Amino acid sequence: MKALVKTAPGSGHLQLLDVAEPRPGPGEALVRIRRSGLCGTDLLVYDGVYKGRNRPIPYPLILGHEASGEVLDVDAGTAAPPRGTAVAIEALAGCDVCFHCRRGRYNLCPDWHHVGLTRAGAMAELAVVPATSLIPLPPGMSLDAAAFLEPLATVVNTIERTRPAAGTACAILGPGPFGLLHVLALRDAGAGPIVVFGRPGDEARLAVATAAGADAALIADRATAIAFVDELTGGVGMGLVVETAGTPEAVQTAIDIAAGQATLATLGLVRQTEIDALQVMRKELTWVGVVASVRRHWDEAIRLVAAGRLKPEALITHRLPLAAVLDGFAALRAREAVKVMVESG
Repeated sequence: MKALVKTAPGSGHLQLLDVAEPRPGPGEALVRIRRSGLCGTDLLVYDGVYKGRNRPIPYPLILGHEASGEVLDVDAGTAAPPRGTAVAIEALAGCDVCFHCRRGRYNLCPDWHHVGLTRAGAMAELAVVPATSLIPLPPGMSLDAAAFLEPLATVVNTIERTRPAAGTACAILGPGPFGLLHVLALRDAGAGPIVVFGRPGDEARLAVATAAGADAALIADRATAIAFVDELTGGVGMGLVVETAGTPEAVQTAIDIAAGQATLATLGLVRQTEIDALQVMRKELTWVGVVASVRRHWDEAIRLVAAGRLKPEALITHRLPLAAVLDGFAALRAREAVKVMVESG
């Protein structure tokens, strides 16, 4: 079968290869992958930047963790949805024994496993995954929408952590898939106005942000963002700021434009940065990190999509067959794409 494989550590080493078809072992299921979305994390793996948690990336590794498809086979004696069931795949699984896992917060597990990062992923024609990760789709849900459920569940986690009231002024830094899924969810929650800030090169993504429901979407450095928010809010600031850009400047800008007693949520992968910590104290900010999701977030994401309240498919800007998947990485790198959807069958 065809699969996208990171063959070695470091930058590059990403190839579409013919590999042996996998077979499910105990507790596993075989899924025919129909849709798989490219993620910014995949690009970080491609560039050799992503280091993971306590588990190093195993090489060679099939990438891909935003996927939908249908159940083909299940190991004997394993409980799983029947063959032929349309499913999404929950990418993350905890160790089941640590402090966080025992409390249902396996997204905080220090020893997690992650499809496409610590075990073979779904950017392939077939994938073997834990049977417990299979989530049957409700009738009528498209495979496109189902492939968004993994990032959308994380966005639901943001909404749960921050609980924005109707009418809360919101800013989103970074017009990538995470940022624009937040636009959809915040608009559904009644928040607004919603402003999206990008950087030079994000023009195409900012146009999608406006179409997705942002009240304003613009290129802005730190000074420009501060000035825009001051004018928009009369100097008050934004009640909720969501940082998804993953740059040091974006983290400080988020602090700068937050209102007094605002909430700041960070999802971007920034390991170290220097900030004006005094602002956090003087503004009495609530700062939350958001990482991945647990099953209740998936359940809510499915409910919102099935009810027609969120339509993540609107963020698909590029559709490619698996044979052209490397072109999708080029579109991501150039920031021409919001969501690249790969069709495996």
